[in-house]
Amino acid sequence: MSWHDRSGRIDHHGPEYVWAQIADDIRRDIESGALPAGSKLPGGPELAEIYGVAKATAARAITALREEGVVTVVLGRGTLVTRKG
Repeated sequence: MSWHDRSGRIDHHGPEYVWAQIADDIRRDIESGALPAGSKLPGGPELAEIYGVAKATAARAITALREEGVVTVVLGRGTLVTRKG
């Protein structure tokens, strides 16, 4: 799966938090199988650039996915998909 510009997938002026929209977008890719278990997500700064958001916003999206058990953050290895949504 390629990680191209995804800033158009985010509604910066809508009622839903931007971090939640990013988490939803990534979760959809996991649920569809586009990001299977073991896939590595881009790092925080790169993810922020891909979605056109602040680093803290991208980090909050990853935190939400980690709390759900969808991804695991492994120091030195990155963020890995652990299960299908």
